[in-house]
Amino acid sequence: MKKVLTKLIVLILVLSSLFHYSCNKNTSVKEKQIDKFLNLCYDNNLFYGSVLVAEKGKVIYKNAFGYSNLETKETLELNIRSCIGSISKQFTSMAIMILKEQDKLSYEDKLAMYFPEISGSDKITIRHLLNHTSGLYRFNNLSGFRLTDDLKNQDVFNTLVSDGSYKFKAGEDYSYSNSGYILLAMIIEKISEEPFYKFMEKNIFSPLDMKNTYVHNRDERDIIKKATGYDEYGEINDYNVLLSGAGGIYSTVEDLYKWNQGLYTEQLISQATLNEAYTPGLLNNGESSRILSDSTWGYGFGWLLRKTSTENIVWHDGGFNSFSALFYRELNNKDCIIILVNKGRSGINSPVYPIRDALLNILKGNKYEFPKISIATKMKYIIDNNSIEVAINDYKKLKETHFSDYDFSERQLNNLGYYYLNKNKLKEALAIFKLYVEVFPESANAYDSFGEAYMKNGQKKLAIKNYKKSLELNPENTNAKEMLNRLNN
Repeated sequence: MKKVLTKLIVLILVLSSLFHYSCNKNTSVKEKQIDKFLNLCYDNNLFYGSVLVAEKGKVIYKNAFGYSNLETKETLELNIRSCIGSISKQFTSMAIMILKEQDKLSYEDKLAMYFPEISGSDKITIRHLLNHTSGLYRFNNLSGFRLTDDLKNQDVFNTLVSDGSYKFKAGEDYSYSNSGYILLAMIIEKISEEPFYKFMEKNIFSPLDMKNTYVHNRDERDIIKKATGYDEYGEINDYNVLLSGAGGIYSTVEDLYKWNQGLYTEQLISQATLNEAYTPGLLNNGESSRILSDSTWGYGFGWLLRKTSTENIVWHDGGFNSFSALFYRELNNKDCIIILVNKGRSGINSPVYPIRDALLNILKGNKYEFPKISIATKMKYIIDNNSIEVAINDYKKLKETHFSDYDFSERQLNNLGYYYLNKNKLKEALAIFKLYVEVFPESANAYDSFGEAYMKNGQKKLAIKNYKKSLELNPENTNAKEMLNRLNN
């Protein structure tokens, strides 16, 4: 009996070890795929930043690539903070939810309770601000607004007061607006009677042990382990404003994972309160507000949302100047992808989106695509190390032989041309815009850009010729009309 029992125990241990090996082997395969993919992205100048990937609630990969400071060649490490842009909105909404649970505000409170100076504030609720259904314009689209270094929330507030215009009546539609979240940060300060950054530290960052997370403000300017932002050509393009609420938070992938884990608990607020943050806002007609570019997505309290029979996704992206960030969560299986970037382009051209898609496919065991290499950065390297003539010749060769590997879109040549135009390197700028109109002869923007380069070079007749061609291709091009009037007069 003892021998049979011993053999049974050995068999169980062997099977257990085989199962453990199998699980580790599967995880290892995905980890290797992720590492190989990200290293290829880094080697091709597509990715500078840090990444964390979790599968079913367990971190399977985290790493950092590139430099936090190109001048000093300081290597980017996981504990070096990076600007997370609009991901900050979910923290602002959490602060509002904390105050709501403390009975210090209601989602139905009118903005006029706090800031009656703003025209129409008696029609807007805190809920409208959270859901982007207030009708407030983005502050950078308001008349009289000027983007300056050290721009503060009060500056945005003053512009909102002086302008007083709305995109639509509160609750009638959805329109993403940073203005609303800046006002939410100011409401938090008014209710708590302390600076926004102190409230966030005390009520969110410290309880979750997020030691490398802070709201950017003057007191934090000299922080040591903070990444500098660079454009795709390596020029400094850093975070240079003091806005908070809509953005302004610096963090790390490891701290954001602590935030991810904390949201599965009731450490900060109850699950019932958090569930409302994961619910799309309602319009006045009773319909859920939807993201205009993709009606399958809704917006909750600082979260983009999609819930179907097979998925329950909450996520957000962020960007400012050359910083990009993405925080993706699948609530059903606790998969999580966090990406922070400090070099490249933000917005729709940021590398975080194709990288996220590839990482998701790796997690699901599907095929994934490698992001296209920037032909603009390739050309700049050739120009810097050889000449503009060699760069243009190589552009044409690569387009014939490696078309599927590189991004040959219009914006590549347009961005590169303006890079040299803004540096007053007119020979290079004119050569690139000349190539631009040759490759995209039906593009009104190509001739518009070429006209500007000729104008800056003092070649008035050629500038007029190209602006006329641009206007011919696009009669609605107001810039070409204005430039032609200026040149003709």
